[in-house]
Amino acid sequence: MADEKSSIDIQRIIAEVASRHKLVLKPDDAGMALVTMNQLMMETAIARMQKGIQETLSGFDASYQKAERRAGSVLAQEVKEAATQMREGLQNDIRSAGLKAREYVHLVNEAHRRPVRIRWAGAGVFGSAVLFGCGVWLGFLIH
Repeated sequence: MADEKSSIDIQRIIAEVASRHKLVLKPDDAGMALVTMNQLMMETAIARMQKGIQETLSGFDASYQKAERRAGSVLAQEVKEAATQMREGLQNDIRSAGLKAREYVHLVNEAHRRPVRIRWAGAGVFGSAVLFGCGVWLGFLIH
């Protein structure tokens, strides 16, 4: 297959030279040997360039992966710090809410104690009046 490609290329080259320069070349002419040498040199140079490009791309890929790992670790650290700050903020909010809840509970307890105190004070006054009345009645009975 490589021979077919070379012969097709040689035939195309012969046709192009004949068209442009009005020269008829044969496949066994010395000029065709120069074309073949030029082609081989170009293939070698291209292979070297491809190897250099592959090495550069491999180095770039390794650098990219290293940078990706660094970025991942930096991002992980930042996420960890943000989570810590968020946790601290939430704990502060919970403490603050707890203090407010205690304050509300205290206010509600005070609001409920006042009527109870008034009722007991009223019951005490009424009980005292009854006892006083009983004492006065008992005093009349005894006298």
